[in-house]
Amino acid sequence: MRITSDYYPMDTINFDQIQQQSVGIDVSSETLEVRLGTRRTDHQLAYTPCRSFPNTQQGFANLLEWLQSHTELSELWFIMEATGVYYEEFAYFLHQKGFRVCVLVARRAKNYAKSLPIKSKTDAIDARLLARYGLERQPRRWQPPSQLLRQIKALLRERGQLKKQRTQLKNQRHAAQRAWNHPESSLRRLTDHIRQIEDYISQINRQLEALWSSQEQLAEPIRRIGKITGLGRGTVLQVIAETNGFALTTNRNQLASYAGLDVVFEQSGTRQAATKISKQGNVHIRRALYMPALAASRHNRALRAFYQRLVERHPNHKKIALVAVMRKLLLLIYSLWKSGQSYDEEFHYQQITQAA
Repeated sequence: MRITSDYYPMDTINFDQIQQQSVGIDVSSETLEVRLGTRRTDHQLAYTPCRSFPNTQQGFANLLEWLQSHTELSELWFIMEATGVYYEEFAYFLHQKGFRVCVLVARRAKNYAKSLPIKSKTDAIDARLLARYGLERQPRRWQPPSQLLRQIKALLRERGQLKKQRTQLKNQRHAAQRAWNHPESSLRRLTDHIRQIEDYISQINRQLEALWSSQEQLAEPIRRIGKITGLGRGTVLQVIAETNGFALTTNRNQLASYAGLDVVFEQSGTRQAATKISKQGNVHIRRALYMPALAASRHNRALRAFYQRLVERHPNHKKIALVAVMRKLLLLIYSLWKSGQSYDEEFHYQQITQAA
């Protein structure tokens, strides 16, 4: 089917000419920039002028009222991009009303934009781009995370920020202790601040333990997968929370891409750049997997063999080998979560050595 790049005013289209419609919403903290896109029966594309609505409950109601004058709401796809947390209220509003919502991760929207002859970037253009995505692609319906996983993810991210602050403060205190004649009062405040942050971290740890262990459907795989040598329950919990129980991906390659652990190749003519990972995915997953990968590469028999094999092939690229272990751990969590099986280190070791 051929779809042209011509655009026609919406007021020139009769309802019997409409084949498919979607709404593109460019979301910011204050506003929703909205365009309704239509694919006609002759495969031409048409868009409304951009309309702006407040990113509030009243704005949501006004947006739906405006759309009702143009189309049948039950047939629409609402396409938006995951922009921080600003899209969430509107996405939940639409989901609760039973509308079809597609939330694109930033990388997917960016890659789609690259496939089109669009050089400029404005809110109106982004809204039209998202509407066009709904007309040309097969949108995947957004499933919001459970309340339990939302709470766990929020607490894990808060704990991560607190640990980062604690490290910074400890570095400051260390420098202050070595400085000449540094005020004792300043050192006491730094120490008190560190203790306060450690108290907050302890509180969060207790909350997390109570939350994930309260639901056996979540607790059972956390305990089972967390037995992998070098991994631990905390890492498994972070991966599950950040992926909404892997609801955001449908296969292993998508999962690796979502975490930014997919491999990027650059080759042109005789030039071939060093292989690297994209780092364009969820940074929280990569941070959570780094230390477990380091431990697994030393203490997990199967993953140690895998790591050593890669180091032997590329002795000057140990970091690449470590990233490969991170990816292995991520995919192990995914496989065991989906299959319900327990980790067999000996079997995994045999698989790796046979593949060598």
